[in-house]
Amino acid sequence: MNFKKRLSRIFGKLTSSRFSTLFTVLGLYVVLSFLTRIIFLTWSAKDVDLNLIYLLRAFLTGFIFDMAIGFSFLMLYAVYLLLLPKRGIGSLADKVFTYFYLFIILFIIFFGLMAEFPFWDEFGVRFNFIAVDYLIYTYEVVSNINQSYPLPTIIAVLLSLVIGTFFLLYKKGVLRNTFSDKSSIRIRAAYFVPVFLVGILLLTLMKNKQADFSNNLVVNELGKNGVFSFFAAFRSNELDYDIFYPRLDDKEAYTVLKKTLLQENQQYTSEQWDDISRRTTGENETRPNIILVSIESFSGDFLKAFGNNDNITPNYDNLAEHSIFFTNLYATGTRTVRGMEALTLCVPPTPGNSIVRRPDNQHLYSIATILKKKIPPVFYLWW
Repeated sequence: MNFKKRLSRIFGKLTSSRFSTLFTVLGLYVVLSFLTRIIFLTWSAKDVDLNLIYLLRAFLTGFIFDMAIGFSFLMLYAVYLLLLPKRGIGSLADKVFTYFYLFIILFIIFFGLMAEFPFWDEFGVRFNFIAVDYLIYTYEVVSNINQSYPLPTIIAVLLSLVIGTFFLLYKKGVLRNTFSDKSSIRIRAAYFVPVFLVGILLLTLMKNKQADFSNNLVVNELGKNGVFSFFAAFRSNELDYDIFYPRLDDKEAYTVLKKTLLQENQQYTSEQWDDISRRTTGENETRPNIILVSIESFSGDFLKAFGNNDNITPNYDNLAEHSIFFTNLYATGTRTVRGMEALTLCVPPTPGNSIVRRPDNQHLYSIATILKKKIPPVFYLWW
């Protein structure tokens, strides 16, 4: 028997067995992921390093990631196909579970693939910690999507794709084979064991960093899988600062900083380019009363100082008129945790998760460190 006939025989067995729907959906996902990778390559052709070896490696790596995610989608279904007794195969309960499970999986597959296109358009990469943030703050994201995209149309398209896939599975007899093949558990195990072992092996061995083998961002991202990258970002809570934030050379940044930071009564204690230690001369140090007011969801639009004439915050407006009032500040993020780290630590935007939510964040040098040295104990009021 030649190779072509042998391959045809193996394919025939796969598509006529109890596992036919599983393997068909797995193949569909791999093909759609491959086409997505082709579209991204074409879309970002001007930024791609057209090294054939690198591109082949990216597509091969991507295929392995696709298989890992495809198996993870269908692992529970594979266990179900193995363990359901023969008398239950093809029953109403079997059909209900199969249709329900496949509906959820197909919806996730189509949604994930569709969502990758606007994300790639905006950031030029696969899903990362930004996408994780989107998932965490679902309400705001759905509201923004609803403002920018026809959400009902998107949902209708997703449902049409899922229903169309079911129609093709039925038309080609794939579902019929799934419900009619009443093979023994020993034969079903012959299909299940490779699926289970390969799936577990790939999920255990594959790491997202394995796709970062070149110096070209697009090539590296082509070799990734969006869903795999999403969960990798969820576990790491990190975002590559060099990729997503504009930077100055360290020496240039310190030059700007040292010019801006020095006050009239100060001198630097060292000529080292990255040493900002200063000596202050002149009048004795003053220790004013300090009231630090931190309010959740308090927009500057509410304040009289920024043009509001509704007298919403009279007490705060009065404080602004008789205190040191900073009006030239920059937000370090859109979330409370970002405001907390900026207010207490005086840090710029940090990639990935907020410092407030990271482990081992105790005893950081903060405004409290200074106040503790300069003033006696005070009462803290939280509400």
